[in-house]
Amino acid sequence: MIRGIYETHLQVGNLERSIEFYESLGLVIDSRSRRRKIAFIVFNKYSDFETMLGLWQVNEGGIVNKRHIAFNVTLENLMRAKDWLADRSIVSKPVFGREGFEPIVHASDPAAAIYFDDPDGNELEFYARLPSDPRVVESVPYLGEWNKW
Repeated sequence: MIRGIYETHLQVGNLERSIEFYESLGLVIDSRSRRRKIAFIVFNKYSDFETMLGLWQVNEGGIVNKRHIAFNVTLENLMRAKDWLADRSIVSKPVFGREGFEPIVHASDPAAAIYFDDPDGNELEFYARLPSDPRVVESVPYLGEWNKW
């Protein structure tokens, strides 16, 4: 019945600032409503699995709940992501008790990830599946640690 998520939305405090940020990530605004201060980013346009991310401006300070979005990337691109983000003045952040200087691994998937925030504090993640079997681990390993096991 369900094939995936069609769309999801983030609340943003300033739509123009958010458009500039998400475009710096290489995403393209597909459509927007100036009247309602909404912009849509479309992934896989013209496919059976089109997905949209909506950016909805709310009053400054009106953001009630910060959200989390994971973007699917290749492992090759994930390995370059920290420098790629830094070129855009975006800093990766610590998660799960680990500093953001190296990708961490979600051992149960397994997948490697880097986390960072958008200008409104929504948590974003670059997520790349790893070509290995899931493992049960005591803590969240860095990718370098994972690769040594």
